[in-house]
Amino acid sequence: MKRKKNSGFLRLNWQDLIKGLIMAAGGAAFVVIQTSFESGGFIFEWTKIWQAAAMASVVYLFKQLLTPTPTVIEYDPDKTQVKEITK
Repeated sequence: MKRKKNSGFLRLNWQDLIKGLIMAAGGAAFVVIQTSFESGGFIFEWTKIWQAAAMASVVYLFKQLLTPTPTVIEYDPDKTQVKEITK
């Protein structure tokens, strides 16, 4: 049985950093789309784009940093035992 590895409370792992970069790209894309709709044209306001990207990644990493490690319950049907794992 596979378990997903999560970073613990007040810890970050590589997956968190990669997801933070993805959030930065998503935040930047959102700003480009929003300003394009508001102005009626395709305009790049680099200051707003970088601010949104930085804030999206910082907020995501801060959220991951403060999220406690979830309790994982494994069920092995062959052994019919239930185990609680808190790693």
